[in-house]
Amino acid sequence: MAGMAPWAGPVPRRARHLIPAGLPRRGELIAACAVAILVAHLLLAQLTLVLAVAFAVVATASRWRPWWLLAPAAAGLAWTLAAGPENALAGFAAGPASILWHLGGGRLAGQPAHPLAGFGGAGNWLPRQLPVALIAGAAEAALIGWLDWLHTDEWAVPPPRPGLIAAARRAAATRAIRAGAVVTREGAALGVDPATGAIAELRWAEVTRGVLIAGAADRDVTLAGLQVVHAALRRRKPVIVFDSGDPAIARALDAACAATGTPLLAGGPSQGGVGVPVAAGTAAGDREAGAAASRLWGRAAQREGQPGDAQAVDLGRVVRERSAALLRADSAELAARACADLASLARDLRRIGVDGDALVWLPRGELTPARALAGLVRDGQDAGVSVVAGTTSPAAATELAGLAGSVLIHRLADPDLAASLATRTGSRLLPRPLAAALAGPRGGDPWPTAPAAAGPGPPEATAYPAAPAAAAMSADAPATDLVPSPVIAARTLLALGQAEFVLTVRSPRPRIVALGQMVPARLPHAVARPLMPQPEPP
Repeated sequence: MAGMAPWAGPVPRRARHLIPAGLPRRGELIAACAVAILVAHLLLAQLTLVLAVAFAVVATASRWRPWWLLAPAAAGLAWTLAAGPENALAGFAAGPASILWHLGGGRLAGQPAHPLAGFGGAGNWLPRQLPVALIAGAAEAALIGWLDWLHTDEWAVPPPRPGLIAAARRAAATRAIRAGAVVTREGAALGVDPATGAIAELRWAEVTRGVLIAGAADRDVTLAGLQVVHAALRRRKPVIVFDSGDPAIARALDAACAATGTPLLAGGPSQGGVGVPVAAGTAAGDREAGAAASRLWGRAAQREGQPGDAQAVDLGRVVRERSAALLRADSAELAARACADLASLARDLRRIGVDGDALVWLPRGELTPARALAGLVRDGQDAGVSVVAGTTSPAAATELAGLAGSVLIHRLADPDLAASLATRTGSRLLPRPLAAALAGPRGGDPWPTAPAAAGPGPPEATAYPAAPAAAAMSADAPATDLVPSPVIAARTLLALGQAEFVLTVRSPRPRIVALGQMVPARLPHAVARPLMPQPEPP
C-alpha cells in the first residue's frame, strides 16, 4: 500500500443495533420482546401479522426496493376510504374486542366462559380487518426491512433487484435502441442499465476528454465504438475512422453513412504528416487562407468521387461538410501520420476559434503510437475533436487508459489490466479480507495501483459487486482494519458477461455505470457500395 493517497471519502456505515450488543442478557431481552410482539399481534392484529410476515418474506427473497410496499399500502388506503374510515376501523377492531371480552371473563348466555372462544368467529371478523391490515402490514414490513438494513454493515448489504417498473423501462429502452434510436439528449445510447431500466449513455462532453474502449473480445469493443460513431452520424458530426484493414468495419461504416445520408470519403493521411489547413477546400474561395469561419460548414448531398488510387483525405473538407472519412491507418507509421494531420486540424480550428464538433474513432488503438495519440487528444480537447480508441491488447489498454477521461470496460481476461482499470472506478473502504477476496486472482494488495487522487466521487448508478464473505466479516471487522478498495472490483471486471460493460468517467464530472448491457442499434440491411476516394482538387 506504499504510495497510496490518504483516504478522503466518507467512512462506510457500520452495523448498529437498537439494543446495544454489549448489554447483559441481551439474547433473553430480545426473545422477550419478540414474544410480546407476537402475543400482541395474535390478540389485536391477527391479519396484520400474516401480511407483515408475507411482505417481509417477499422483500427478502426478491430484494426489491422498499418502495414496492407503497402498492399494498395504497390499496389498503383506497379500500378504507371507499368503505369509510369509521367502518374500516370498526371492522379491524371487531375481532380484538371479541377476544379481549372473552379473555376478561365475558360469556354468552348458556355458554361457559372460555378464553379462546373469541377466536371462534374468526371467519366472520378476520376478513373485515383487511383494509387497515394492508396499511399496517406494509408499514411493519418496511420497519422490518429498515431494521435489517440497520443491523448490516454497508458493504454487506446486497444490491436491490430491479422491479416491474425497471423491467418495463428496460424493455422499452431496448426496443428503441434496437430500432436505431442511438441519440440521447446529451450523447450516445450504449445500452441499458439493468438495475433501473434507464438508458446507459456516453455523453458528448465526456467524449471530448477522450474515451478508451477495452475488452477481451474484438466484437464487443468494435460494436461499442460503432455505436458511438452511429450516434455521431445521426447528430451530423464530422466523423473520421482509422481504417485498420477490417472490411467488416468499412461495411458497417458505409451502411451507417448510407442510413444517415452522410458522404463518405476514403484515402490515407498526408504524405508529410503535417495535415491540410482547415480553411482549404474544393471551391476556389474556400482555398483562400482568410476564408470566413462560416464557410467551414455545409452538407454534401451525396457521395462524390471517382475510383482511383488511395490519396490523402482532405480533413478540412470533412469538417466543413460535416461528412465522414475512412482514413487508412493499418500501420503504426500511417496511424502516427493520421494523428499528426488531425492534431494540425485541431490547432487550426482553435486558432480561428471554431468548434470542430468532430469524432475520431480508432477501432484498433494498439496500432497507434501512444505519443501520437496523446498529442491528438491534447490538441483536440479545446478544438472539439473527440477521440474514441478501442483495443483488446492489455498492454495498449494500460498505456492508453491514462490518456482518456472515460473508460468503457467490457469483459477482461488479463488480471493485471483488470486491477489497473478497477482503480479508475473510485474507491471505498472495505474490511481487508473482503478487499483481498474481491481483488481478483492476483490477490495481495486490494488496490495494486494507487490512484492520482483518492475519493470515489458521486457515482450515478452504482451497484456494488457481491461480497462472498461479507456475512462472516460484517460486524466483527474493526474500523481500523478498513482499507481503500475499488468501487468496481477487478474480480467483477474479469467476470462480466456477454455484452455487459462498466463505464467510468473521470471528467468533466465523475460518474459510474456499474453494470450496463450493450444493445446494438440495427443498421439497414443493404449492400454496401464501394468506398470512393475523394476527387483531385481542380
